[in-house]
This record gives sequence, structure tokens and C-alpha cells, in this order.
Amino acid sequence: MHGLEAAFLAAADAIQIVFEAASVLVVAAGGLAFLAAFVRTDGKSRGAHARRALGQYLVIGLELQLAADIIATATNPSPEELAKLAAIAVIRTFLNYFLVQEMREEEDRRG
Repeated sequence: MHGLEAAFLAAADAIQIVFEAASVLVVAAGGLAFLAAFVRTDGKSRGAHARRALGQYLVIGLELQLAADIIATATNPSPEELAKLAAIAVIRTFLNYFLVQEMREEEDRRG
């Protein structure tokens, strides 16, 4: 392995870890936002408002995790890794789509 390639792979590994850590922090912040929204809101909209707050953070967390998986696959593009990335991308895209749909529907109900 050439020095430049090794440096690139080391940088990619570090960036992947940063994206994974960022996703964990974003989801944790979402949990705190959920609690804050739940405590600050009263009435029937309490749960919906809190879920919307959490959902926004989950969407971002999913996108960060997908970015980390893309970086991991780019540095180790074996057929198994590519298949795993494809499955993860489909699942996360599916989750992301329905989270966004649910948040839009809730916004329309409030609106």
C-alpha cells in the first residue's frame, strides 16, 4: 500500500467515525428535544409536538449514519460491503421517507 493510499484510508476511517459520533449526538439531542417539547407543551398536542421534535433529529441522524456507511464502503468495496450498503440505504431511505411523511401530515393537521 502506498503512503498516499494509507493516508487516504486513515482519513476516511476518521471521517467515518466523526459521522457516526455525530449521528449518536444528534439522536441524543433529539431525545432531549423530545423531553423538552413534552414538558413545555400541554393538552392534546403534547405527544404530537414531542414526536415531531424527535422526528426531525432522527431524520438527520439517519442521514449521518448513511454517510458513514457510504464512506466505509468506499474504503472497502467488497461485494458483501456493497450488498450491505444497498440494504442499509434502502432501509434508512424507507424510514426517512415515512418519518418525513409523518411530520408533514402532522404539520398539515396543525396548520
